[in-house]
Order: sequence, then structure tokens, then C-alpha cells
Amino acid sequence: MQLKPSPSIFRLAAPSFLTNYSMTHLPNYSSRERGFTLTEVLIAVAILATIATMVSTSFSSTFRLMEAIESEGDLDHMARSSLIVIANELISGQPPASMWLGRNGNEDGMPSDILAFVTASHVRSSPNAPESDLTRVTYARQSSRLMRYAVRNLYTTSLDAVDQAEIAVGVVGFNVRYYSGTTQLWSDEWDQTLKKLPHAVLIELTLTNPKNEAKTFIEWIPIPLQS
Repeated sequence: MQLKPSPSIFRLAAPSFLTNYSMTHLPNYSSRERGFTLTEVLIAVAILATIATMVSTSFSSTFRLMEAIESEGDLDHMARSSLIVIANELISGQPPASMWLGRNGNEDGMPSDILAFVTASHVRSSPNAPESDLTRVTYARQSSRLMRYAVRNLYTTSLDAVDQAEIAVGVVGFNVRYYSGTTQLWSDEWDQTLKKLPHAVLIELTLTNPKNEAKTFIEWIPIPLQS
């Protein structure tokens, strides 16, 4: 009689690490990944909108600050440049004292003075030009402008010989004061009958920026040559 092998003889026992491994540890390839909910999407959009608003506000504030600084810098530059021009001509001030004039004025409740004097800062355009080495200059406020008028021939009576230039805009105040070495006092006017030059001149130039904010610049100029 031929014996048939029992199937149990060839059955291999499964390794213990497989029998002890829970099926829950195996990845579920059949399940789909969960997507974002509508609430999560709305929250993300709101966060992005808030960040964008903050960045935009920050850039806007930065640009406004840069514009304000640039505007303030332009204002300072114009004021200082104007005062330097006047100071250089005053330092070169010359007799005759009869051609020095300081008049106190007012326009719209703000100083609007007139300053006229003789200076040696002029350079002839040509050796044979009908000009002297001296120039009589006048500074005056006209509305919102500071004007400079120059006559290169001291004794001319022709208006065509007057050169005019705008040296500052946005002007709301032009105040000039004069110091007398004799009285040691400051005055708002300088009289031609004094027959002498002031020892010093104080200039207050008030300008406004695009925001209509006024700023005053002050320059004190000594007059080296006195008659």
C-alpha cells in the first residue's frame, strides 16, 4: 500500500514578525488623500489678503516718507543756495553808502523787505563792455518769489540794463535786519542818509513746502568793508 504524504507535513509556519504585525500598520493604497475644506481655503485667502495689505501699506508709507525727505531736502537746498548767493555779494559789499538801502515791508502779514547795495562780485563780460567792476543788486520778495535785480552800470537810467533772476520760490517771508557798529543796535531799515555801511546784515528767509508748511532759514553776514 502506497502512503500519501500528509499536506500538513509540507505546510510552512509563517514567521512570527508577520503574524504579530497588525494590518493597520500597512499603508492603505486604496484610500484617497483628503483635500482642503472650504473653511481652510477661506482662512488661507484671508491670511494672504492681510499680508498683502500690510506689505502694500508698508511700501506706501516708505514712499511717502521718501517723498517727504526729498521735498524737505529740495527746500533746504534752495534756501541755502539763495542765502549763499546773497551772503557772497554782501561780503563783497562796497561804497558808496548812498546806494545802500534797506526798506521794511509787509505782504499778507509776512515780512517783505527790500535790500539794495553795491557789490564787487561782478565780473565783466568783456573788457570793453559798458560795465563797471561794481554792481548794484536789489533783493525783493514778489508774491511767492524772491527776485534779484542787478545793474552793472551804476549810473545808467535805462531799465533795459537791469538783469533780473528768480532765486527762490515758495517764499512767504523775506526779513532783513541791519547792525550798526555805532549804536550797536539792530534795526529793520537802513537809511541812505547814514552815509555808512552796516557792520552786519541778518537775513531770515521763510519758505513753504508742498504741504504748505513754513520753515525759516537764517543767515548772519558780516560786512568787512565799511566806509
